[in-house]
This record gives sequence, C-alpha cells and structure tokens, in this order.
Amino acid sequence: MFKRFTGLLFVAMSIVLVLSSCSAGTETTSVEKEQMVKRITVAITQDLKGDKLDATTYNGARAVQTSIYDALVDFGEAGEIKPSLAEKWEVSDDGKTYTFHLREGVLFSDGSPLTSEAVKFSIQRSVANEETASLEISRKLDKVETPDAKTVVLTFKEIASQALLELSQARPLRIMSPNAVTPAGDINGEFVKPIGTGPWQLESYKEAAETVLAANVHYWKEPASKYLLVFKVITDPQARVLALQNGEIDIAGGETGNIPYENLSLFENNNKFQIENNASTMSYFMVINQKNEFLADQNIRKALNYGTDTSKMMSGKGASVAGLFQSTVAFVTKDNQPAYVYSVDQAKQAIEASGFRWNDSSKLYEKEGKPISLRLVIQTEEYPEWKEMAEIFQDQMKNIGVKVDILNQERASYYDALWTNKEYDLLLYRTYTDAQLPYRFLTSLFYHTQETPGVAFQDEILTDYLDTIAGYTKSKEQQPIYDLIFNRLYEEAMTVPIYYTKQTFIHSSKIKGFTFGSIEDNPVKWHLLTIED
Repeated sequence: MFKRFTGLLFVAMSIVLVLSSCSAGTETTSVEKEQMVKRITVAITQDLKGDKLDATTYNGARAVQTSIYDALVDFGEAGEIKPSLAEKWEVSDDGKTYTFHLREGVLFSDGSPLTSEAVKFSIQRSVANEETASLEISRKLDKVETPDAKTVVLTFKEIASQALLELSQARPLRIMSPNAVTPAGDINGEFVKPIGTGPWQLESYKEAAETVLAANVHYWKEPASKYLLVFKVITDPQARVLALQNGEIDIAGGETGNIPYENLSLFENNNKFQIENNASTMSYFMVINQKNEFLADQNIRKALNYGTDTSKMMSGKGASVAGLFQSTVAFVTKDNQPAYVYSVDQAKQAIEASGFRWNDSSKLYEKEGKPISLRLVIQTEEYPEWKEMAEIFQDQMKNIGVKVDILNQERASYYDALWTNKEYDLLLYRTYTDAQLPYRFLTSLFYHTQETPGVAFQDEILTDYLDTIAGYTKSKEQQPIYDLIFNRLYEEAMTVPIYYTKQTFIHSSKIKGFTFGSIEDNPVKWHLLTIED
C-alpha cells in the first residue's frame, strides 16, 4: 500500500514539474520575444505626458502626437493643403461651409473604422476644451453634421479662412477614436488611451523617463514598422551628445532633441554617425517688451536691428536675414520683407536721434545719467545654441553702446516670463512652423485688444490687418494684406530677427531609411526607419 502511494505521489509530482516547466518555458519565450523586438531610441527634451496623449489637447510633444494621430488634411509645400484622412473636400462660396469626404478602408489602431462620427467626436471634443479657445474653428464653429458614414460637414457662423490650416496642424484637431475615452464617444468623457490612425500606438510610458510606441498594424499608408520607437527624455543638451556617442540613443536633433551646434563637429566625418539636414520654416528672433522705457522708443528698437550682425551667429556660420520669416513660409516673397542692413553707424545715429549721448567712461549711451541697459532671457534645454547666440548679441550691443545682461532660465520659468509675468526686456524665441505660419503665429503673439494685450508687441494697425485677413479664404486676396503686415513689422521694428534655422538630425549609421516628414511637427517618418544588423 505504501509503495503504491509512493508511486502515485511520484507521478503526481512529475506532472506538476512538467506543467511548471511548460509554464516557465512559455514565460521565458514571451520575455525572449519581447527582447527580440528591436528598439529605435530617439532623444527628446521633455516628458511626453504619455498617459495624457489626447489628440484634442496640447499635451505631449508634437512629434509624438503626429506619430499616433493623422490629420483630416495635410500641409504641403508652400502652404498647399493636401488630402489625408479626407481624400477630397469642398468649401462654399461664402467660406462658411466645409464638406469633407473620408477615405475608405482606414482603421484606428484598435481595429475600429474611421467614420464621420469619429471625426465629429474629435472636433467637438477639441472645441469643448478651453485651451483651444483662440483657434478660429473653436471661435466660429456653429455645427458638425454627418449626413453619412463618410461625409463630415462643418458649418461656421462666419467666414473661417484658417479652417484647413488648423485642421492640418499637429494638435489639437487631429482625429481620435471615440473609444479613446470613457464613456466611448462622450466629448466630455475621461481620456483612457491614445487611439489614432497614424503609424504608431502607445506601448508603455514611464513619467520623466520614456514613452514607447509600437507599430499600428492597421496603418493605412505604408507597411507597419518592425521595431519599437522609444522617445527617451534627456533634458540636458550635453547629456544628449554623450548618449548619442555611447549608443544609449540612436537619433537626436530637430526640435525633438536638439544637439548643440558647437558639438556637430564631433559627428562630422565620423563613419559611426550620419548627419541629416533639411529646410525649415522656423526663425529665431528677439521678443521686445514695450513696457521697458528704452524699448518703447522706436529708434532704440531700430538701433538693436541695425546693430545685430546675424552673419556672426552659429559660430560665424549664420547668414543675413531678410525679415522675421524665412522664404519657405507661405506668403513670403523675395520683395515683401524689408530688412535692416547691419551698420554700427546707423545704430548709433538712431540712438542719438532720441537724445542719448555717449559716455566715454562707461562706453554706453545715456540719457539723464541713465544708461541703456536691457535684460535678455533665454533657455537652453530645448535650444542649446541660444547661449552662444545671446553672447554674440551681447557683444554686438556693446559696440553700439547698449548693455545687455543674459538670464538663462529653466524651461518652465522661461515660458512663464513670455506668457505670464513678462519679466524680461528682450526674450530669445522662435516662430512656429508650417501650417501655423504666418497667421496662427502672428495672432497668438501680436494680436492686441484692450482685454487681451498682444504678448510680443501691441500694435492696433497690425491687429486690424489680421482682422482683415480673417475675412478672406483665397490666398490671392490675403497676399496684399500680408505684404502690409510684413512691412509694418519692419517699420515699427517689432522684433529683432536673429537666425533662420534648418532641421538637423544626427543618427547612428546603423539606422537606415531616414526620411524627413512633410512638416516640422512631424519631423521624421519614424515608421520607415530600419536597423542594419
């Protein structure tokens, strides 16, 4: 009896061991499979709020939003609007009704179909968000109708000249599945997870560390990626350089994770790395605080422009700038942006025209014993090259008798200074990109009313021009008004243009298939990247 019991016990234990072994084997295989999926790692300057990547908000980096979500229409070269999720559309003669016809066969990353109801949900959810109140679509939208599953009609209370441009931007009007919130389809529902039609979907997120994207197997444009895409947070510019050198990351650059210009030489003529350059629509410039007693004077503002030699920027590899906007920006022509030609003499003449006199002791211009002294605010987490630019500008201002002190702030404090407390005299900033130029950029920084003063400059004439543009939908009608706007910016010396940027990325030579995206907010077609073994 005892022997029989022992035999049975042995058999039972053997079965348990076999089952345990199978279970362990299955678990190991799963882990191994996960490890077999290669990762392409991209440096990014800030936390992406991966748990809040709602397409109808401004959360997360634009490069990630555009990786997950598609736009209804796309922004093309020279401002041409092209088909995307909408394969065609019509605009009524009065500019108040836009009818979009959706592409057939498009699926969200959860496998659900793209329908007119999903588009309606996305637009209405965005409009309901207080953060989007300044958008023309939010201000003017009357109703969204869905006559059938593939047709969306937007009706506005008045002419909506910027509707197509706003719909093409990286956020907050890209299209999200109603299943992304709970209750599903509720425009006020709680956001659950990002579900879009783009080439990627969220795999995992670690706050202040990394956001991992996996391929959307339902992507409608091109084959899905075979890799995981990892956006790794590295806030310090020099740390990004080291991470690229030691292989911790595969790609860095652009607005996503800028590499200091002075460090580019480390990667040039180095067969371990590849440098990629592309045209840009972004410019760097000085925001001017009119509340400063010196900068309220038009002559002083002109003097700053005359006294800035932009060709000395970027370690002497800069170039003369023609105005605030690059030639790649819509409505900019070779003739409609007057420029201040670098001249120390003209700068000094402008200062003296306002009654300032040279002090031989201090080497500064003064009036009533008070020297011209300005505080320049910058940040280098996102734009490491600004430190050198600010120092070059500081030296050039010495040549025209103007004292400039540089304050390099943390990113959050810097943006507080720009948008909230105005604790700066000059602030080094950048224009927006692509579809946001020039109208969206100009209205967000320069549109001025008594209730909401202009952020960067207050000028009623410029505001009137912007109001006029809003009354036209055709480019040929808007062009002469933009000509007036660019001239007004010049006449009043509302900014100090500094540098026209390029898109520059550096990646490991093992990375193949690098292709720039159609807009800077979607800088790289990440899903086309491969890794050479």
